[in-house]
Amino acid sequence: MTKEQDGEQGGTPSSASSGALEPTVPDDLVAMLDLLAQTIVKALGFGVAAINIALPDGSPEVVSVAGDEQARKMLLWTVQSAETWDHLLAVSEPWGRLRFADHRGQDANSDFLSWVPDIVPIDAEDAWHPEDALFAPLTAANGSRLGILSVDLPHDGRRPTATTYSALEAFAVSTALAIEHATLRSRAESSERTLKELAKFDSLTGVGNRSMLFERLEHAATARPERRSLLALAFIDLDGFKVINDSYSHDIGDLVLRRVAGRIRRVVRPHDTVVRWGGDEFIVLLEQFDDAAVAEDVALRILEAAAEPIRDHDQEWSVTVSVGLAFCRAVDMLDVDELVRRADAAMYRAKRAGGNTYAVFDEVGDSPS
Repeated sequence: MTKEQDGEQGGTPSSASSGALEPTVPDDLVAMLDLLAQTIVKALGFGVAAINIALPDGSPEVVSVAGDEQARKMLLWTVQSAETWDHLLAVSEPWGRLRFADHRGQDANSDFLSWVPDIVPIDAEDAWHPEDALFAPLTAANGSRLGILSVDLPHDGRRPTATTYSALEAFAVSTALAIEHATLRSRAESSERTLKELAKFDSLTGVGNRSMLFERLEHAATARPERRSLLALAFIDLDGFKVINDSYSHDIGDLVLRRVAGRIRRVVRPHDTVVRWGGDEFIVLLEQFDDAAVAEDVALRILEAAAEPIRDHDQEWSVTVSVGLAFCRAVDMLDVDELVRRADAAMYRAKRAGGNTYAVFDEVGDSPS
Protein backbone atom coordinates (compact mmCIF):
# COMPACT_ATOMS: atom_id res chain seq x y z
CA MET A 1 0.00 0.00 0.00
CA THR A 2 1.22 3.48 -0.74
CA LYS A 3 2.15 5.96 1.94
CA GLU A 4 -0.49 8.27 0.52
CA GLN A 5 -3.18 5.64 1.07
CA ASP A 6 -2.08 5.28 4.69
CA GLY A 7 -2.39 9.03 5.17
CA GLU A 8 1.32 9.30 5.79
CA GLN A 9 4.02 11.26 4.00
CA GLY A 10 5.52 9.31 1.08
CA GLY A 11 6.61 9.54 -2.58
CA THR A 12 9.24 9.82 -5.24
CA PRO A 13 12.03 12.39 -5.13
CA SER A 14 10.02 14.36 -7.62
CA SER A 15 7.15 15.08 -5.28
CA ALA A 16 6.48 17.15 -2.23
CA SER A 17 4.90 16.89 1.17
CA SER A 18 3.59 20.20 2.45
CA GLY A 19 0.32 20.27 0.49
CA ALA A 20 -0.73 21.77 -2.82
CA LEU A 21 0.13 25.42 -3.42
CA GLU A 22 -0.71 27.92 -6.14
CA PRO A 23 1.55 27.73 -9.20
CA THR A 24 4.56 30.03 -9.02
CA VAL A 25 6.12 29.29 -12.41
CA PRO A 26 5.35 31.04 -15.73
CA ASP A 27 2.89 29.18 -17.94
CA ASP A 28 5.28 28.98 -20.89
CA LEU A 29 7.94 27.28 -18.78
CA VAL A 30 5.38 24.85 -17.35
CA ALA A 31 4.28 23.99 -20.89
CA MET A 32 7.87 23.26 -21.92
CA LEU A 33 8.54 21.14 -18.83
CA ASP A 34 5.29 19.25 -19.39
CA LEU A 35 6.46 18.40 -22.89
CA LEU A 36 9.84 17.22 -21.59
CA ALA A 37 8.22 15.07 -18.88
CA GLN A 38 5.77 13.53 -21.35
CA THR A 39 8.59 12.76 -23.77
CA ILE A 40 10.59 11.05 -21.02
CA VAL A 41 7.61 8.84 -20.18
CA LYS A 42 6.95 7.90 -23.79
CA ALA A 43 10.53 7.55 -25.00
CA LEU A 44 12.26 5.98 -22.01
CA GLY A 45 9.59 3.64 -20.69
CA PHE A 46 8.77 5.15 -17.30
CA GLY A 47 5.33 5.33 -15.76
CA VAL A 48 6.04 8.66 -14.06
CA ALA A 49 8.34 11.61 -14.74
CA ALA A 50 8.25 14.66 -12.49
CA ILE A 51 10.10 17.97 -12.49
CA ASN A 52 10.67 20.19 -9.46
CA ILE A 53 11.91 23.76 -9.52
CA ALA A 54 13.85 25.16 -6.57
CA LEU A 55 12.10 28.03 -4.80
CA PRO A 56 14.17 30.97 -3.46
CA ASP A 57 14.62 29.17 -0.12
CA GLY A 58 15.86 26.00 -1.87
CA SER A 59 12.65 24.02 -1.38
CA PRO A 60 11.64 22.14 -4.53
CA GLU A 61 8.16 22.69 -5.95
CA VAL A 62 6.66 20.10 -8.28
CA VAL A 63 5.69 21.95 -11.47
CA SER A 64 5.21 19.08 -13.92
CA VAL A 65 4.14 15.45 -13.64
CA ALA A 66 3.61 13.14 -16.63
CA GLY A 67 2.32 9.58 -16.69
CA ASP A 68 0.38 8.11 -13.79
CA GLU A 69 -2.68 10.27 -13.14
CA GLN A 70 -2.84 9.44 -9.43
CA ALA A 71 0.76 10.56 -9.02
CA ARG A 72 -0.01 13.75 -10.92
CA LYS A 73 -3.00 14.62 -8.74
CA MET A 74 -1.07 13.91 -5.57
CA LEU A 75 2.20 15.63 -6.42
CA LEU A 76 1.57 18.60 -8.69
CA TRP A 77 2.28 22.00 -7.10
CA THR A 78 3.40 20.53 -3.80
CA VAL A 79 6.56 21.60 -2.02
CA GLN A 80 9.07 19.57 -0.06
CA SER A 81 11.72 20.92 2.27
CA ALA A 82 15.24 21.54 1.06
CA GLU A 83 16.48 19.43 3.98
CA THR A 84 14.63 16.40 2.62
CA TRP A 85 16.33 16.76 -0.72
CA ASP A 86 19.69 17.19 0.95
CA HIS A 87 19.06 13.90 2.76
CA LEU A 88 18.15 12.11 -0.47
CA LEU A 89 21.31 13.41 -2.11
CA ALA A 90 23.36 12.22 0.84
CA VAL A 91 21.98 8.67 0.86
CA SER A 92 21.91 8.20 -2.93
CA GLU A 93 24.74 6.96 -5.11
CA PRO A 94 25.90 8.85 -8.20
CA TRP A 95 25.17 7.37 -11.61
CA GLY A 96 26.85 9.97 -13.79
CA ARG A 97 24.60 13.03 -13.68
CA LEU A 98 21.90 10.92 -12.04
CA ARG A 99 21.43 9.76 -8.47
CA PHE A 100 19.96 6.45 -7.35
CA ALA A 101 18.56 5.91 -3.87
CA ASP A 102 18.44 2.15 -3.22
CA HIS A 103 15.72 1.08 -0.77
CA ARG A 104 18.19 -1.44 0.65
CA GLY A 105 20.67 1.27 1.63
CA GLN A 106 21.58 1.53 5.28
CA ASP A 107 20.46 5.16 5.47
CA ALA A 108 17.44 4.78 3.20
CA ASN A 109 14.17 5.94 4.72
CA SER A 110 10.94 5.73 2.76
CA ASP A 111 9.42 8.45 4.92
CA PHE A 112 11.51 10.92 2.93
CA LEU A 113 9.72 9.90 -0.26
CA SER A 114 6.63 11.91 -1.08
CA TRP A 115 5.02 9.25 -3.25
CA VAL A 116 5.49 5.47 -3.22
CA PRO A 117 3.75 3.50 -6.00
CA ASP A 118 1.54 0.60 -4.96
CA ILE A 119 3.33 -2.14 -6.91
CA VAL A 120 4.78 -5.56 -6.16
CA PRO A 121 8.38 -5.97 -7.41
CA ILE A 122 9.01 -8.71 -9.97
CA ASP A 123 11.15 -11.66 -8.93
CA ALA A 124 14.46 -10.60 -10.47
CA GLU A 125 17.84 -9.43 -9.24
CA ASP A 126 17.49 -6.10 -11.02
CA ALA A 127 13.85 -5.60 -10.03
CA TRP A 128 12.63 -2.05 -9.44
CA HIS A 129 11.39 -1.64 -5.89
CA PRO A 130 8.61 0.89 -5.13
CA GLU A 131 10.90 2.60 -2.59
CA ASP A 132 13.78 2.99 -5.05
CA ALA A 133 14.35 6.50 -6.35
CA LEU A 134 16.10 7.61 -9.55
CA PHE A 135 16.54 11.31 -10.07
CA ALA A 136 18.76 14.00 -11.60
CA PRO A 137 19.72 17.14 -9.67
CA LEU A 138 19.32 20.11 -12.01
CA THR A 139 22.01 22.75 -11.65
CA ALA A 140 22.79 26.05 -13.34
CA ALA A 141 26.07 26.87 -15.06
CA ASN A 142 27.32 28.43 -11.81
CA GLY A 143 26.50 25.27 -9.83
CA SER A 144 23.42 26.63 -8.07
CA ARG A 145 20.42 24.34 -7.61
CA LEU A 146 17.64 24.75 -10.16
CA GLY A 147 15.50 21.75 -9.30
CA ILE A 148 15.18 17.99 -9.71
CA LEU A 149 14.02 15.63 -12.44
CA SER A 150 12.84 12.26 -11.18
CA VAL A 151 11.36 9.11 -12.72
CA ASP A 152 9.52 6.08 -11.39
CA LEU A 153 7.61 2.96 -12.48
CA PRO A 154 9.77 1.54 -15.30
CA HIS A 155 7.38 -0.34 -17.57
CA ASP A 156 9.39 -3.57 -17.53
CA GLY A 157 9.68 -3.51 -13.71
CA ARG A 158 13.47 -3.46 -13.88
CA ARG A 159 16.11 -0.92 -13.07
CA PRO A 160 16.95 1.09 -16.19
CA THR A 161 19.83 0.08 -18.44
CA ALA A 162 22.92 2.14 -19.14
CA THR A 163 21.37 3.34 -22.40
CA THR A 164 18.34 4.64 -20.53
CA TYR A 165 20.56 6.33 -17.95
CA SER A 166 22.43 8.10 -20.72
CA ALA A 167 19.21 9.28 -22.37
CA LEU A 168 17.83 10.46 -19.05
CA GLU A 169 21.03 12.45 -18.45
CA ALA A 170 20.48 14.22 -21.76
CA PHE A 171 16.90 15.06 -20.77
CA ALA A 172 18.19 16.38 -17.44
CA VAL A 173 20.56 18.74 -19.26
CA SER A 174 17.72 19.99 -21.48
CA THR A 175 15.49 20.50 -18.47
CA ALA A 176 18.15 22.44 -16.58
CA LEU A 177 18.77 24.66 -19.60
CA ALA A 178 15.05 25.36 -19.99
CA ILE A 179 14.70 26.34 -16.33
CA GLU A 180 17.88 28.44 -16.32
CA HIS A 181 16.89 30.26 -19.50
CA ALA A 182 13.42 30.99 -18.11
CA THR A 183 14.89 32.15 -14.80
CA LEU A 184 17.33 34.52 -16.49
CA ARG A 185 14.58 35.86 -18.74
CA SER A 186 12.29 36.37 -15.77
CA ARG A 187 15.00 38.27 -13.90
CA ALA A 188 15.68 40.42 -16.95
CA GLU A 189 11.98 41.20 -17.34
CA SER A 190 11.72 41.98 -13.63
CA SER A 191 14.71 44.32 -13.86
CA GLU A 192 13.17 46.01 -16.89
CA ARG A 193 9.89 46.53 -15.04
CA THR A 194 11.78 47.93 -12.06
CA LEU A 195 13.72 50.35 -14.25
CA LYS A 196 10.51 51.46 -15.95
CA GLU A 197 8.93 52.11 -12.57
CA LEU A 198 11.99 53.98 -11.31
CA ALA A 199 11.87 56.13 -14.46
CA LYS A 200 8.52 57.47 -13.23
CA PHE A 201 9.99 58.93 -10.03
CA ASP A 202 11.94 62.08 -9.31
CA SER A 203 15.40 61.10 -8.09
CA LEU A 204 15.74 64.07 -5.73
CA THR A 205 12.44 64.07 -3.88
CA GLY A 206 11.16 60.53 -4.37
CA VAL A 207 7.74 61.67 -5.62
CA GLY A 208 6.58 61.00 -9.15
CA ASN A 209 7.72 62.90 -12.23
CA ARG A 210 6.03 64.18 -15.39
CA SER A 211 6.01 60.71 -16.89
CA MET A 212 3.94 59.38 -13.99
CA LEU A 213 1.55 62.33 -14.12
CA PHE A 214 0.83 61.97 -17.83
CA GLU A 215 0.40 58.21 -17.45
CA ARG A 216 -2.16 58.68 -14.68
CA LEU A 217 -3.93 61.46 -16.59
CA GLU A 218 -4.11 59.38 -19.77
CA HIS A 219 -5.54 56.51 -17.74
CA ALA A 220 -8.18 58.86 -16.32
CA ALA A 221 -8.95 60.18 -19.81
CA THR A 222 -9.62 56.68 -21.16
CA ALA A 223 -11.83 55.58 -18.27
CA ARG A 224 -15.38 54.68 -19.21
CA PRO A 225 -17.77 57.61 -18.63
CA GLU A 226 -19.74 55.74 -15.96
CA ARG A 227 -16.54 55.21 -13.97
CA ARG A 228 -15.30 58.79 -14.11
CA SER A 229 -15.51 61.24 -11.24
CA LEU A 230 -14.56 64.85 -10.66
CA LEU A 231 -10.81 65.31 -11.22
CA ALA A 232 -8.49 68.15 -10.26
CA LEU A 233 -4.90 69.26 -10.64
CA ALA A 234 -3.22 71.28 -7.91
CA PHE A 235 -0.25 73.17 -9.36
CA ILE A 236 2.16 74.11 -6.56
CA ASP A 237 5.01 76.62 -6.71
CA LEU A 238 7.29 77.52 -3.79
CA ASP A 239 7.28 81.18 -2.72
CA GLY A 240 10.73 82.58 -1.94
CA PHE A 241 12.64 79.48 -2.95
CA LYS A 242 15.06 81.42 -5.17
CA VAL A 243 16.17 83.49 -2.17
CA ILE A 244 17.04 80.34 -0.20
CA ASN A 245 18.82 78.78 -3.17
CA ASP A 246 20.85 81.94 -3.84
CA SER A 247 21.56 82.85 -0.22
CA TYR A 248 22.64 79.43 0.99
CA SER A 249 23.51 76.65 -1.43
CA HIS A 250 21.97 74.23 -3.86
CA ASP A 251 22.35 71.53 -1.20
CA ILE A 252 20.10 73.52 1.12
CA GLY A 253 17.74 74.14 -1.77
CA ASP A 254 17.58 70.40 -2.41
CA LEU A 255 16.90 69.79 1.29
CA VAL A 256 13.99 72.24 1.18
CA LEU A 257 12.54 70.58 -1.93
CA ARG A 258 12.75 67.14 -0.32
CA ARG A 259 11.07 68.35 2.87
CA VAL A 260 8.27 70.13 1.04
CA ALA A 261 7.69 67.12 -1.20
CA GLY A 262 7.46 64.88 1.84
CA ARG A 263 4.99 67.23 3.51
CA ILE A 264 2.78 67.37 0.42
CA ARG A 265 2.75 63.60 0.19
CA ARG A 266 1.90 63.36 3.88
CA VAL A 267 -1.21 65.60 3.76
CA VAL A 268 -2.82 64.48 0.49
CA ARG A 269 -5.09 61.46 0.32
CA PRO A 270 -3.45 58.02 -0.05
CA HIS A 271 -4.58 57.55 -3.67
CA ASP A 272 -3.61 61.07 -4.84
CA THR A 273 -0.61 61.36 -7.17
CA VAL A 274 2.19 63.75 -6.18
CA VAL A 275 4.78 64.65 -8.81
CA ARG A 276 7.61 67.10 -9.15
CA TRP A 277 6.87 69.11 -12.29
CA GLY A 278 10.34 70.65 -12.38
CA GLY A 279 12.50 73.07 -10.39
CA ASP A 280 10.45 74.14 -7.37
CA GLU A 281 7.09 73.19 -8.88
CA PHE A 282 4.92 70.25 -7.89
CA ILE A 283 1.58 68.94 -9.12
CA VAL A 284 -0.97 66.84 -7.27
CA LEU A 285 -3.53 64.84 -9.25
CA LEU A 286 -6.71 64.39 -7.26
CA GLU A 287 -9.25 61.77 -8.35
CA GLN A 288 -12.26 59.95 -6.92
CA PHE A 289 -14.20 62.80 -5.34
CA ASP A 290 -17.56 64.39 -6.13
CA ASP A 291 -17.31 67.81 -4.45
CA ALA A 292 -14.82 70.56 -5.33
CA ALA A 293 -14.57 71.32 -1.62
CA VAL A 294 -12.55 68.10 -1.21
CA ALA A 295 -9.79 69.41 -3.50
CA GLU A 296 -9.87 72.82 -1.85
CA ASP A 297 -9.46 71.16 1.54
CA VAL A 298 -6.38 69.31 0.21
CA ALA A 299 -5.00 72.64 -1.06
CA LEU A 300 -5.44 74.21 2.37
CA ARG A 301 -3.63 71.29 4.02
CA ILE A 302 -0.74 71.69 1.56
CA LEU A 303 -0.51 75.42 2.34
CA GLU A 304 -0.43 74.75 6.07
CA ALA A 305 2.11 71.93 5.88
CA ALA A 306 4.48 73.81 3.56
CA ALA A 307 4.49 76.90 5.77
CA GLU A 308 5.93 75.03 8.76
CA PRO A 309 9.57 76.05 9.39
CA ILE A 310 12.14 73.69 7.92
CA ARG A 311 14.86 72.87 10.43
CA ASP A 312 18.13 71.07 9.96
CA HIS A 313 20.54 70.91 12.88
CA ASP A 314 20.77 74.53 14.13
CA GLN A 315 19.44 76.18 10.97
CA GLU A 316 15.91 77.10 9.99
CA TRP A 317 14.26 78.21 6.76
CA SER A 318 10.74 79.22 5.87
CA VAL A 319 8.90 78.92 2.59
CA THR A 320 5.30 79.07 1.55
CA VAL A 321 3.57 77.86 -1.58
CA SER A 322 1.10 79.15 -4.12
CA VAL A 323 -1.47 76.63 -5.32
CA GLY A 324 -3.60 76.71 -8.44
CA LEU A 325 -6.56 74.35 -8.82
CA ALA A 326 -8.13 73.30 -12.10
CA PHE A 327 -11.10 70.94 -12.29
CA CYS A 328 -12.31 68.52 -14.92
CA ARG A 329 -15.84 67.22 -14.58
CA ALA A 330 -16.73 63.62 -15.29
CA VAL A 331 -18.71 64.67 -18.38
CA ASP A 332 -15.88 66.80 -19.81
CA MET A 333 -13.41 65.62 -22.40
CA LEU A 334 -10.05 65.57 -20.60
CA ASP A 335 -7.35 67.53 -22.46
CA VAL A 336 -4.21 66.85 -20.42
CA ASP A 337 -2.17 69.81 -21.66
CA GLU A 338 -5.07 72.19 -21.22
CA LEU A 339 -5.73 71.00 -17.67
CA VAL A 340 -2.08 71.57 -16.72
CA ARG A 341 -2.18 75.02 -18.34
CA ARG A 342 -5.28 75.96 -16.37
CA ALA A 343 -3.82 74.83 -13.05
CA ASP A 344 -0.62 76.75 -13.86
CA ALA A 345 -2.59 79.89 -14.67
CA ALA A 346 -4.53 79.66 -11.40
CA MET A 347 -1.27 79.19 -9.49
CA TYR A 348 0.14 82.43 -10.95
CA ARG A 349 -2.99 84.27 -9.85
CA ALA A 350 -2.42 82.97 -6.32
CA LYS A 351 1.20 84.11 -6.52
CA ARG A 352 0.17 87.59 -7.73
CA ALA A 353 -2.11 87.77 -4.72
CA GLY A 354 0.96 87.53 -2.48
CA GLY A 355 1.45 83.77 -2.28
CA ASN A 356 0.69 81.39 0.55
CA THR A 357 -2.80 80.92 -0.83
CA TYR A 358 -4.67 78.99 -3.47
CA ALA A 359 -6.79 80.02 -6.43
CA VAL A 360 -9.28 78.08 -8.55
CA PHE A 361 -9.05 78.47 -12.31
CA ASP A 362 -11.53 80.99 -13.62
CA GLU A 363 -12.47 80.75 -17.30
CA VAL A 364 -12.58 84.55 -17.65
CA GLY A 365 -9.90 85.82 -15.28
CA ASP A 366 -7.23 83.23 -16.04
CA SER A 367 -7.68 82.85 -19.81
CA PRO A 368 -5.08 84.64 -21.96
CA SER A 369 -6.36 87.93 -23.44
